Amino acid sequence: MISLTMTRTACVALAVVMGGSAVAHAQSSTDSAGREEKGWRTRPAIAVGAEYDDNVFLLPTSRKDNVQSPSAGETASGRYANMESSSDVIATLTAGLDIKGNGLLGRTLTFTPELTYAFYTRSSERSHATARLSLEQNVARGGRVRLRARMTPSYFSKNYLVDAVDQDGSGTITDAERVYERGEYRETAFGGDYRFRLSKSTRQHPFGASLQFGGGYYDRVYDTPHEARDLAGPTADAILRLDLNRRVRVDASYDFGALDATPTAQILIIDEADFARDFNGNGTSTDLGVRVSSLVDRSRTEQTVGGALVIEISPRLDLTTGYDHRRRRFSSDEPLDVSNRGRRDTRDQVAADLTLRLSRSIRLRMGGGWSTQQLNRESDAGGAEEVDDYSRYQARIGLLFGR
Repeated sequence: MISLTMTRTACVALAVVMGGSAVAHAQSSTDSAGREEKGWRTRPAIAVGAEYDDNVFLLPTSRKDNVQSPSAGETASGRYANMESSSDVIATLTAGLDIKGNGLLGRTLTFTPELTYAFYTRSSERSHATARLSLEQNVARGGRVRLRARMTPSYFSKNYLVDAVDQDGSGTITDAERVYERGEYRETAFGGDYRFRLSKSTRQHPFGASLQFGGGYYDRVYDTPHEARDLAGPTADAILRLDLNRRVRVDASYDFGALDATPTAQILIIDEADFARDFNGNGTSTDLGVRVSSLVDRSRTEQTVGGALVIEISPRLDLTTGYDHRRRRFSSDEPLDVSNRGRRDTRDQVAADLTLRLSRSIRLRMGGGWSTQQLNRESDAGGAEEVDDYSRYQARIGLLFGR
């Protein structure tokens, strides 16, 4: 697979850089306080946390109760199999290392491997692990170059429609005649970015600014029989950071993704009246909920603009607030792909977190967020009702040790 090959290439690149740094002539590196230190230093970091999410499967309010109490037809179809609750409490454990040493020209090189496990206390089938790697090289004038990679080997999204069986020969499909199967995928993302300083913040002149540009590649691969949902493509991002003074920072960000999918035949449940066609061959063109096999194309572009405000309320307490707005535009031109053809959706989300430094190496973080999505139509016209408007609330708390 392309994703595995590229991931191996990234790992080899990391190893080469690390190996070259290890055998280089011993030079000094500078820590965050400006002191010169020699040699390699390793600092472990652990984070434990819990999050409440009131809509983990991103369902509209009208269907959230169906997960816990499905109808007889939904039970027979497997629509909510292994989806125990629309809300959940997720416990997370993250373990990582900061490995710092002498890099190019004696500037600090930081290698950070990290592993996170998320345990869903209700819908345990959703529990998963995510591995991250980061390699960061400081450069001149307060800048840095970074390589990063992330992989989630297996993630259960939810159950998706794969077929329908007209058992009673009526020509229309009931809830019990639908067939849903588990949707599970592997997700890989990697890339790099470069940050450089525009203006240095000092005690005499506290205003500072920096700009970051990045790019990468994203790949999502579903298990059989959901290959039509695979997505892959390039990504790009930019961040403008403004230090208004020594206690207030503002970030403005932009993210872009161009994700391609291969048009693939899938089963849809559609209404004949929408197309004035007799799909089931019974001599009429007004039947509702008819089984149709059609090409589906989930290719899309997405753009996200956001901002964050970070305030040091006191030497021990920080407040971070943020907002972002995402727009997705789907490019399918398949005539019966009513779920994606002409589809546009927007998502808005806000978040706030307080971080309290309990000691030099222990921090308490607590916060929450709210998000909402709107489509440019009332519902998913493809009959599977897998895409819809939704709202979501999250609350979290955690302890961070190290770093």
